[in-house]
Amino acid sequence: MPDADTTMMLDPPSTRDRPNSGRGTLLPVLCLWTGFLAFSFWHAPIPGVNEPHYLTKSLHAWDAAWCAGDFFLESSNAHLVFYRTVGVLTLVASFATSALIGRVLAYGLLALAWQRLCTQLANDRWSGCISGAIFLLLASIGNFSGEWLIGGVEAKVFAYGFVFSGLASILRANFWQAGLMLGAGVAMHPLVGLWAVVAMSMAVTWRLVSDCLQSGWNQAFTSARQFAFRQDVLLAVALFAGLSAFGVWPALKSVLSADPKLSFQANYIQVFYRLPHHLDPMKFKTAAYIGYAILGGLAWLLNRLVRDRAPGGRPLEFLSKTIVCSGIIAATGVLIGLGPRPPAEMPYYELRMNLLKFYPFRMFDIALPLLVSIQLAMLLSERRLLSVMLPAKSRTAIIVVCFGVALWLNAGRGSIDRMTDAQRADWVDLCFWVTENTPRDSLILTPKESRSFKWFAQRPEYVAFKDCPQDAAGIVEWNNRLKFLKKWGEENWNGQSYSAAVTKKLHTTTGITHLVSRRWGPFDAPVVYENGSYRVYQIDEL
Repeated sequence: MPDADTTMMLDPPSTRDRPNSGRGTLLPVLCLWTGFLAFSFWHAPIPGVNEPHYLTKSLHAWDAAWCAGDFFLESSNAHLVFYRTVGVLTLVASFATSALIGRVLAYGLLALAWQRLCTQLANDRWSGCISGAIFLLLASIGNFSGEWLIGGVEAKVFAYGFVFSGLASILRANFWQAGLMLGAGVAMHPLVGLWAVVAMSMAVTWRLVSDCLQSGWNQAFTSARQFAFRQDVLLAVALFAGLSAFGVWPALKSVLSADPKLSFQANYIQVFYRLPHHLDPMKFKTAAYIGYAILGGLAWLLNRLVRDRAPGGRPLEFLSKTIVCSGIIAATGVLIGLGPRPPAEMPYYELRMNLLKFYPFRMFDIALPLLVSIQLAMLLSERRLLSVMLPAKSRTAIIVVCFGVALWLNAGRGSIDRMTDAQRADWVDLCFWVTENTPRDSLILTPKESRSFKWFAQRPEYVAFKDCPQDAAGIVEWNNRLKFLKKWGEENWNGQSYSAAVTKKLHTTTGITHLVSRRWGPFDAPVVYENGSYRVYQIDEL
């Protein structure tokens, strides 16, 4: 048998080392769940920034007749598992109610997973609440590539919940459950789930190499081979592969469905035009690099403080290595993206662009503040000297202060728009008018702030800046429509208005029946609705 000190957590920790997972954990989970939900509603009032994107796509996936003709809704379904599971709510409830129920489910799952992970590491039932409050505060100060965790409901929130639960299962050596959870994470959001699995796999490889150097290659590989062929490990692999296929296959169809020329155009649009704040490291703020460098230094220092005294020892080591590996992935992404601009001046820029489109920074964006928050919670746990020096009321005060400051820093930052109250009221009134006074087969041209148009008006749009498809053909068509409108607007302006003739030609060319305008125009067409902020022109009967 391999020596216990040189194996990679082949056996679960002893019963006495396990945190109490049954009794006494309900209240901390409820507190954490409530805190996540409160932050969610405060930070991102319904509809949150991506909720119209996900929930309208969900309803159309179930009912293709709803908003038929909206090319975004009819594009590929990269997050099909979300649409077919959580999205079923849209068939029986309004979008607002679906978002509310979805948030309750998503942040309930996240709270349970978070608590499992934290109690496994700190062996303290309140560590989840402490680390959760600290995480929210850190996330409120800033992030690296624009990734967020607590906001509206979308596929990645569920995915992170499954990933954290899978990681907790690995730390408990419950491998079949880890395979189930990680497979569900990949199914719900392939990029979130797969990057987490890649980072964990790198951490396992790191441990294996370390064992080889310490005990010799033969003994280490013997241990690894015995581990790989264990029945529960084989079951974990089967569960992971089976579940993850439900998410990977639709995503692969979106990625591989176009010819090389179309894919090249789509990748360029996605990386350097539509999503550079997530994908192009040259666009990240200097403060983001400095902030995460400081956070990384703090994580290293805290790891030195808690490593030797951590309950279970190796669980914290594995978590730390996983986060370091996610940092290596992010650093590789930075190196791939560094270079002159415009991007075409970078050597091998097409290859580099193809790699950047897979969001190499998103895992690290969440993982590093997660690690720091758990490390601080461990220092404050009941089994730490610092907690002896701090009474229970002080720990409660830390939670309240961190959570309060996070709320203060985040009021409305994740909302759907940046409208004034008056403009928002006018927008909702406009959308309700469209619902009640236009045919279902209308095709509406909306202004750039139209993120919630389909949510409120329930009519298809010709193009919406926020609603960019995820398949190559859809991305290129989205860009072509925006370019066409810009060119049309520049070429057909007569100095005072857009004439009836050119406006009629716009309808003939695009099929647009109604045009919603806040500043664009005027158009020589009937104004069928007007309020303090918007006008609706009907252009299909000119």
